[in-house]
Amino acid sequence: MSKRQKGRRHRRVNRTPRPVGPARRRPAAGRAAPPPAAAAPPPVPDLGRHTARTWEGLRACGAAGASLDELSATVGYTERTILKHVNGLAGQGLAELRDDRWYAREPALAGG
Repeated sequence: MSKRQKGRRHRRVNRTPRPVGPARRRPAAGRAAPPPAAAAPPPVPDLGRHTARTWEGLRACGAAGASLDELSATVGYTERTILKHVNGLAGQGLAELRDDRWYAREPALAGG
């Protein structure tokens, strides 16, 4: 006979089923519950997280605009990625290329 155990070899402790549903936390005694963090709405609804980060970096450059390498250093993505983002932004009318610099354009307000 083999000395190795056959069958269930993992999770030997705490095999009780977990309750279904959202977890309920009790506030600690003596401490006030922190207020819920107000989530800022995304600047433009159809942008992904990374493209929105590029657009915010472009908006932060202001009227001076930014070249690809400046924007890459500001946002932290490679120049190739930045180029993909700003080309997509230009397709949506949120950025424009003048000479070799990119400039942010504010989105048109709906219902205006």
